[in-house]
Amino acid sequence: MSVVPVENTKDQKPLGYPDAIDIPVLFRDSPGGRTRSEWRRKDHAAWTGTAFPSGDGWYLPTTTWRNILQAAVSVGRDISPWLDRPYYAMREIGARIAPLNAYLDLHEGRHLHEYNAGRRLTANVVLEQGTEASAFGAFSYRLGMTMAEWACRSLMGLGETWHIENSWPLGIRDPAAGTKPAKGQKNPRPDLWGRHHSEGRHWLIEAKGGDIRTGQLDHGWDQLLGGCTVLHPHGLDHRVVLCSTALKRGVGPRNDLFVIIRHEHHPGTQGGSLSSTSGDGTSPAEGQSAEELLDEDDTGGSLLDVARSQMLTYLALSALEASAFSRLRLVPVARDRGGRRPTAGPLTLMEDDEATRERRAALHRREASPNDASARATGLDSFLTGRIPHTEVTLGMSRRLYATCAELFRADREIAERTPGLRAEDRATDIEEEEREERSAVARREYRERQEEARPIVRRRLREVFVASHDQPWEHRLTDTPRFTLNPAALEATTPETYLAVDADDLFPH
Repeated sequence: MSVVPVENTKDQKPLGYPDAIDIPVLFRDSPGGRTRSEWRRKDHAAWTGTAFPSGDGWYLPTTTWRNILQAAVSVGRDISPWLDRPYYAMREIGARIAPLNAYLDLHEGRHLHEYNAGRRLTANVVLEQGTEASAFGAFSYRLGMTMAEWACRSLMGLGETWHIENSWPLGIRDPAAGTKPAKGQKNPRPDLWGRHHSEGRHWLIEAKGGDIRTGQLDHGWDQLLGGCTVLHPHGLDHRVVLCSTALKRGVGPRNDLFVIIRHEHHPGTQGGSLSSTSGDGTSPAEGQSAEELLDEDDTGGSLLDVARSQMLTYLALSALEASAFSRLRLVPVARDRGGRRPTAGPLTLMEDDEATRERRAALHRREASPNDASARATGLDSFLTGRIPHTEVTLGMSRRLYATCAELFRADREIAERTPGLRAEDRATDIEEEEREERSAVARREYRERQEEARPIVRRRLREVFVASHDQPWEHRLTDTPRFTLNPAALEATTPETYLAVDADDLFPH
């Protein structure tokens, strides 16, 4: 089904953010190779919501570089490798962001709709002339994963994503996990899964990136169908999404980055053995994120998922505290924050956060130097933030999410200590590689099983910590109080419980 182009969308104002970017997106429900020049056509429809589209065809949504950076940091995660070495979390975040900064650039594009920015992403000259095939392959992987996360979450309202290698929806066990396929056979699996709450179903997602060819698309679809073979016996209603981010190495206006999304719905069976909902927490309505409903999440189920999705950022902040405390800052954000703009993604950009700007100005007019206590009295909450080394990105989170992540870290650490062979340094080195891999797979499976066993207790404890830390001074949580920064010189954005900022001067070279 094709969509009707919308030349002008009167209820949307132009997204005049300094980092606004237009990204052509093609939805289709049938096979097809990479398109050629269609992403520069004039009839791309307007993107007006944050749900799966009702019709296939070309769209031209506008997003921001801040949303793309958030996707790079948040896509899929398994924090067990960093349990004993949190400082590696900073490096992992840097490794996700650096390829995007190194090889992407901006150039002008057409304003097809009033909200469009008139800028598109493309390859830069370094990618075209200064990378070998293997380097381009590594960049393509990171680009594909980042843009799949962006498309599924920012555009279509999916919840947190998880790597299939580490877990499956509702604790389903992959019969092929930890085993080698028989000779001449394969066990293809997709990259990610997530839960779309307003749709009421799970998604399986395969990400591809780079100079996409038809063979890659076919292989990606096979990986998704391989995932379906795991879910079908359980009668689980699910959607499969192949998200391909196309970008050639050539520089020029005919090489815009664009995204192709092929999708298919697999209805569940009434006699299925698993429910499509976990029942752990409150399900967000359309347009809402899990973070927006944490105050209503009495069971702690959604809180556990949100905290686990932010563990990489938590570990980076805790490592910054231990290694170089001067890098941490407290940044005030309005407590009743909200009013997100669907066309800009799940982030509330500070340019649109009038409550925070007004309260910061009121705090600035006070005679005394502003601090955490005076900020709270003005209706502001102080987020703990830290600049990630060797990047232009600052990440942060609220005091109650930080406290919740700290409690979850302790719980995971206790489970890891009771799981022999989970840590790399505890694995035997005097055995064959195949046996070592098998033991590692067994240890990781035991770790996951123990996490699930402890889930009810952990949920209750996280909920208690989340509530108790609402007004707790940062001195109770940290060894010292970071400096208070009233007006960071950066492009800022928040979710209800997290913070992201980027220095405008470091966005793209002029």
